[in-house]
Amino acid sequence: MKSISKVIIICCLTLQTAGAQDFGDFPKIEKEKLLGDLEILYQGLDKFHSGMYWYTPKDSVDRAFADVRRKITKDLNVLEFHKLIAPLVALSREDHTDIFRPAIVKEKINSEVRLLPLSVVFLGKQLYCVKNGSDFEAFALEGQPIESINGETPEHIVGNIGNLFASDGFIKAVKYSDLEGLSFSVYHFYYYGQVDQFEIKFKGISEPVTLQPLTIKAITRHLNDRYGKPKNTEEEVLEYKILNDSVAYLGIHTFGNGEIRAHSKEKKLSVFLRNSFKSIRENDIQTLIVDVSKNTGGSEGNEGLLYSYFGDNYQKYKKVRVKAQKAVLDNGTDKPITLKAFGFFERLLTNRKMEDGSLERRAAPGKGLMAYKKEPDYKFRGKTYVLISPVTYSGGSEFSNMMYSQGLATFVGQETGGGYYGNTSGYGRALVLPHSKIKVSVPALQFVMNVKPKLPFGRGVIPHHEVIPTFDAYANGENAYLNHVLERLEN
Repeated sequence: MKSISKVIIICCLTLQTAGAQDFGDFPKIEKEKLLGDLEILYQGLDKFHSGMYWYTPKDSVDRAFADVRRKITKDLNVLEFHKLIAPLVALSREDHTDIFRPAIVKEKINSEVRLLPLSVVFLGKQLYCVKNGSDFEAFALEGQPIESINGETPEHIVGNIGNLFASDGFIKAVKYSDLEGLSFSVYHFYYYGQVDQFEIKFKGISEPVTLQPLTIKAITRHLNDRYGKPKNTEEEVLEYKILNDSVAYLGIHTFGNGEIRAHSKEKKLSVFLRNSFKSIRENDIQTLIVDVSKNTGGSEGNEGLLYSYFGDNYQKYKKVRVKAQKAVLDNGTDKPITLKAFGFFERLLTNRKMEDGSLERRAAPGKGLMAYKKEPDYKFRGKTYVLISPVTYSGGSEFSNMMYSQGLATFVGQETGGGYYGNTSGYGRALVLPHSKIKVSVPALQFVMNVKPKLPFGRGVIPHHEVIPTFDAYANGENAYLNHVLERLEN
């Protein structure tokens, strides 16, 4: 009976807290209009999202939507509604399924909303203060590990606010890595609303530090005064370095053709790779370190192009599938919304219609299903290390998946943000809910990868050697993963 009583008390306190949350003076939206938006959201995910039920069964999604319908008993403002529906979008367990608040939210956050005035980072599951944007100046907060905020551990807080955005499958590392800088403060507001003050317990400091919430303008002023204005530094997107007589480093920080054209001298990934691997051959490099720890993906096919320098060609995808070419979303009140996947010629020439009405990519022509189109001139057969992190995503994770499945590399770093067995991405269509104006990007293409079952379902590539950077390494901009490999090679 005691345990039941405790549960009831906790639930009541949670409801009271939720009811008392202060999200600001956003206008209320009528209950019936919110229910109409909810129905449009349900139909968009159900009819058009090709991987909606890959990780979360349909009956579980239906129950979650029904529960939210019951909770909409009165008019709500946009952020009260957002807090209810964002976890529904996150049930897709697909990080390409993004939810965006309307412009008015960003405007108020930039002008009126008071936030936790710290720039932070998670290294593993440990939260650190990176920069102090508060009024507190009694002693330095930079580099201090945070044990609790208003009595809650950072891990517990991430468990709450992490429900407001999706990650691939059951990958938890993304929930931490995405909350860097002031993102933690903003998402804390999205979940908890504005709070009167922050009682922060730092490790090694006996008494909690009390910080007053501040506006973005005030936080930015403190940050600029203490650390100077951020400099616009242009990072290389493609890097090739010979580190010593037998070791080279290949940094592929994006697969985006646009970024490569704008920020690399070669302008094309194919040219960069050919030049690099030619040099690797000519210099008799025996160990190659491939860094995709910052690679969030980009243009389809580039992941296969990089893989072609290491592995034999094979069918990369079991299938590439679109649930429906066209979905009409109609809540019975508002003007119906139509979402379409392919253009006319692509639908006819590169896909075939299945009995259930879905479309699946043909083996050829076009991008097809194979890992790559052409065998490169300079194949590398030496020792390969691949550096990965929760930022390694989409095409970056697909390259990692192929290399891991084929046993072509030793992986160092942290679990990738992209799922090992595939993802739902491509042809993301913007679904704007009619009344709340919340926008959801609904992806149409489900890529089911042809990988060997070496890892648990719903996880990313798990490194052979996990490396969590120290705060000093992070603050100094060191590549902790690369340093770890170099130390292993030296020893």
